Amino acid sequence: MTDFTPDAVPVLPLAALREALGRADLDGASALLDAHDRAVRLALSPDALPDTRQQQAWLNLASEQQAALAELGQLRDNVAQQLQQLQRYQRGANAYHQALE
Repeated sequence: MTDFTPDAVPVLPLAALREALGRADLDGASALLDAHDRAVRLALSPDALPDTRQQQAWLNLASEQQAALAELGQLRDNVAQQLQQLQRYQRGANAYHQALE
């Protein structure tokens, strides 16, 4: 999961997330994102104000998160295209099967 100490900027577990998605472990990927979300929320809670000296680290994290979001969006789009292609193949197979009857 995500290692976090209150005085540090949480690290996005991108490699572990990619690995989980590569294994089609959606529950594991979701757990990683949930743990990261909790760490970020804890670090940014009103009781734990971020250290202003870590501003660049927070900006880097935001940039990493945006890049990960774009990557996930691309993966989603690729899966949607593959699903549409499978549906076309299924319709073709069904039409061929009906023509044989």
